[in-house]
Amino acid sequence: MAAITKKPSRLKLQFVANSDHSIHAGLVAVEAMARRFDLWNKLRQLPCLDPRRDKRRGYSPEVIVGQLIYALCSGGGCLSDSEALNDDPLARELFGVEKFADQSQVGEWLREQSEESVAALRQLLHQFVAWVWQQADPRRLLHNGQREVFFDDTQLEVTGQHFEGAAPNYQGKLALSWQTLWVGPLLCDSHLGRPGDVSDQLLPMLERNRALWQGQPAHFYADSGSSAGVYLNAIAAEGWHYTVSYNRWTGPLERAAQALPALAWKESGDAVMS
Repeated sequence: MAAITKKPSRLKLQFVANSDHSIHAGLVAVEAMARRFDLWNKLRQLPCLDPRRDKRRGYSPEVIVGQLIYALCSGGGCLSDSEALNDDPLARELFGVEKFADQSQVGEWLREQSEESVAALRQLLHQFVAWVWQQADPRRLLHNGQREVFFDDTQLEVTGQHFEGAAPNYQGKLALSWQTLWVGPLLCDSHLGRPGDVSDQLLPMLERNRALWQGQPAHFYADSGSSAGVYLNAIAAEGWHYTVSYNRWTGPLERAAQALPALAWKESGDAVMS
């Protein structure tokens, strides 16, 4: 092999004094992915997201949605965190606005959304998940060569009187029910509503998102909330392998277990019927 020596690089490096810095540098990757997916244009093409009567004033929907995405990807958990992006020149420059909306304006936009706009955003999320599966290296998303589909209900416990739909859950605590469906590491569908049957959104979600796994090897996971016969039949009908836990032993099952022959152990460690 010929000798290899270090050659001058075309990159020019320079140390400079820095009097400013940003904690939101990771948003560069968020913005890059959004542009690659053409997210901002896709949002502009959804008129149902824009409640403004005068389109010449106020913030357009892609700004509000982008602001929320930026805040969430930066660890924010409330509307004030989205407004706080105004304190970072990098975030404003990266997104292309002189000023983000304040939390009151963000809250007003959220309250103006309808069932139609929620459905449109859900469909856009579905498109994004499908796009990621097409773009990413399958080895980063598959487990044992299969897609993993996961359904769950999370009880969001709340306090106060300003949570529409909140009600006592099965533990007697005031809560909202957040049912979610994941394909691999990606959230592809969700529903926030009044606590009740913790799997009542499973069947609609399977119907809406079937294209994300149809014709592909997949394994489905859920907990005991999806162990009723109507849900097990629907899960089995998808034609995949599945794991649905059941952690509540009822009287009939306990009696059936007690009626099974007991096991005795030989010195070799093999189990034998006694």
